[in-house]
Amino acid sequence: KSKADPSRRAFLAGASVAVAAVIAGGLKPRAARAAGAKLPHLTDADPLAKSLGYTQNHNEIEKAEHPTYKAGEHCSLCRFFQGTPGEKSGYAACQIYPGYAVNAQGWCASFNPRS
Repeated sequence: KSKADPSRRAFLAGASVAVAAVIAGGLKPRAARAAGAKLPHLTDADPLAKSLGYTQNHNEIEKAEHPTYKAGEHCSLCRFFQGTPGEKSGYAACQIYPGYAVNAQGWCASFNPRS
């Protein structure tokens, strides 16, 4: 009979937790989208939104006011957007604006493209 090495047992326990975390991470966009539906929608009038030039419609951006904006950039293409990448409509949570849901077609100066 051989007894399992305690360090091996700890490794296997840790590995199973890591696998569960990876699987749960794959479910994040759906859960975040559902959470975004329950969050209040961020508006252009919010002080933080104003400071970062947030707009709910990227097609209405004045290039002179927001020189970092590039045509076609919008929230659902940003790494901070917690919804489905490339989503054409709807709202989802955003890491930049905790407690609020942003418009998938919105934009702000914190835009950082998904890799």
